[in-house]
Amino acid sequence: MEIIGTKPHSSKALPENVYESVVRSLYGDLRTLMVGAIATIISPLVLYSRSGDPAHMWFAVLFSAISLTRFADGKLFESASRSGLSRAQLQRWENRYAFFGAVNVFLLGAWCFAGYARTSDEFVHMMSVTTTIAFIVGIMGRNFSSEKVVLSQTVFTAVPLTSGIVLFGDVYQAILGAFMFPLFLAIWLMSRKLRFILLDSVVSANDYRITAQRFDIALSNVSLGMAMLDGEGRFTVVNRQFSRLCGLRDGAISVDDSIARLDNCETELDDDGAKVQFGSILRRCLTNGRWIRFAIQLSDDRTIEATYNPMQPDGGVLVLQDVTERTKAEIEIRQLANFDALTHLPNRRFFASEITRRMADNGDLAQCVFFFVDLDNFKDVNDTLGHATGDKLLISVARQMRCVVPDAAMACRFGGDEFVIAVGGNLSRASCGELARNLIDELSKPVLIDGQQLAIGASIGIARCPEHGTDYHELLKASDAALYDAKNRGRGCFSFYHENMGDVIRGRRQMELDLRHAVERGEMEIYFQPLVNLQQNRITTCEALLRWNHPIRGIVSPGLFIPIAEQIGTISSIGKHVLEEATRQCATWPNGTSVAVNVSSLQFRRSDVHSVVTAALAKSRLHPSRLEIEVTESAMLENLEETKATLQRLSALGVRISLDDFGTGFSSLSNLHALPLDKIKIDRSFIENIETDERSMILLSGVTHMAAKLGLSIVIEGVETNEQLEALRQAVHLDEIQGYLFGRAMPAADIALLLEKAHGSPAPAERKIAG
Repeated sequence: MEIIGTKPHSSKALPENVYESVVRSLYGDLRTLMVGAIATIISPLVLYSRSGDPAHMWFAVLFSAISLTRFADGKLFESASRSGLSRAQLQRWENRYAFFGAVNVFLLGAWCFAGYARTSDEFVHMMSVTTTIAFIVGIMGRNFSSEKVVLSQTVFTAVPLTSGIVLFGDVYQAILGAFMFPLFLAIWLMSRKLRFILLDSVVSANDYRITAQRFDIALSNVSLGMAMLDGEGRFTVVNRQFSRLCGLRDGAISVDDSIARLDNCETELDDDGAKVQFGSILRRCLTNGRWIRFAIQLSDDRTIEATYNPMQPDGGVLVLQDVTERTKAEIEIRQLANFDALTHLPNRRFFASEITRRMADNGDLAQCVFFFVDLDNFKDVNDTLGHATGDKLLISVARQMRCVVPDAAMACRFGGDEFVIAVGGNLSRASCGELARNLIDELSKPVLIDGQQLAIGASIGIARCPEHGTDYHELLKASDAALYDAKNRGRGCFSFYHENMGDVIRGRRQMELDLRHAVERGEMEIYFQPLVNLQQNRITTCEALLRWNHPIRGIVSPGLFIPIAEQIGTISSIGKHVLEEATRQCATWPNGTSVAVNVSSLQFRRSDVHSVVTAALAKSRLHPSRLEIEVTESAMLENLEETKATLQRLSALGVRISLDDFGTGFSSLSNLHALPLDKIKIDRSFIENIETDERSMILLSGVTHMAAKLGLSIVIEGVETNEQLEALRQAVHLDEIQGYLFGRAMPAADIALLLEKAHGSPAPAERKIAG
């Protein structure tokens, strides 16, 4: 508080409001002041009539004058104090009161002094001393709140009074005068004691009042609803937020109200979800004397959290908090944690825990069937039309599945374009097959998304419990293996799990383990296929092609292990290895020969392609102009702007950019002008049956002519015969040719030898390579 550690009798230490009450008490009752003044005026007049001494008459006049002055001063204070006074002003008024009071009592002392000095009349002595002492005692009752006033008046009275008695009285009167000092000291000490008692009480009351005001302000402005109950269930303290949070419509709760006022509030507390009266809960709390926390669900959908804390010996404190937003956030967090944000189906983690729970202890899924669903051709939609369209398609798929599967079934989005459905019951193989066919038929129906009609399909793997497994993980593995078999059979079909499929799963898993360490074990080899420039009649570029030389399986095709590498996340490290090895090999080739390296869409998403290329060039000391980066159309479409920015940075380095498999997507033509391309590679599908199909030749001629006009080099892939080459030379613009006619992909040592021979002994390109 404000006065902790200070002396309460010091005016400087008093709070301003307390000090103001002290000064007001001095001027507080002018009537008692005038009664005392009249007594001091009458007494000298009585003595004048007895003794005839004119001095008494003069003292009566002086007493009248000082009394009128003090009365007028009191009136001035009343007028000035109406508008409020500062501490400095209060001090000035206290000093004025002390001054006029000191003059008043000094005149009384001087009157007594004159009485002893001018006469030996005992009555004169007795009346003057009695009147003066009575006036001084009145000081203690009226002015004890001001130490300054009491001290000054006591001193200014005692000195002339005792001086007159001691100087002009006899021996016994002198003794009486000496005893006057203890009397005045006692008056001063009693006044001081009274002042201490009064001011201690006033200051304590002021402290309590300030504390109560602050507590009331805090209680009124806090966002929590707070109330205190006694043992009889009545409110002893309650703030205004309490009634609002309770949702009461019949007025606010007040002190002394009963908890019966809360019976209109209901909360879902019982295990069976029954509504319980708020008041009855609190009555139980008061009876049991236990801490409890519960929720109140109001009619306006607000959720209020109530906490009851018991007090000793009885009663308790009740705190209410609006937790509506927190509750909504918790529900949303649980939704995000347990459900797929796109399809709103359970996610993999929640699905696993829920299925495990329902399968345990002979639950409703003790006998069930797992359907592992994978969408066919979904990647093509994502690659060509973008993820936004793919997401909308997944939403449509989730709706379609709900239309087919039983209501009691539980489906989840397992990841990407994979879904798992658990159907309870001992379904026969025929029933499982019927449900799988219905799912495939439904998911194969064309859907309209963003004005485009899309048609995909589905492959399904089926595992039955307990035939194929008795827990979640066994059934998941079995249905996944069955799905793998269905996709290998041509997709758009379903397969039941059988024991031989376990070998397939184990083989795939072992391949995944081996693939994670293939680079560090030196099993990844780079093969190179030449590209021949027809105008220069020589090999100008070699495309780097990855082969996995497995210690047991032998050479593994990229078409087999690249999708696995993309799934398990090792494609970035493999791509980095290819870049480093290809640039290292190219640095040993004759000048003018470049190397082309394909960068997949996943590498663009999962790694900083620019930094990887820069590091490989620096490590091999290969000039950037001798490196070509081949990018597929799918890599561009997934994030065109980001891919464009990366390709522009590579182009600024001097690296050449080539668009691979041109013509297999839907938007290549529209993106040719937007990307920093140097070369396009016409897909081999353009030259199939080109010798006999005039329409194919016309289409190819138009594409190559357009690309040439844009300043792009043109590579034709898949040339395998001299007839194809001659037909192409006569009809279309060609820069480079790639195909088995000029050489298959070969190890690094073989391509180096071929380049060395070709560089040393020029010859017609096709003869040179064939030889």
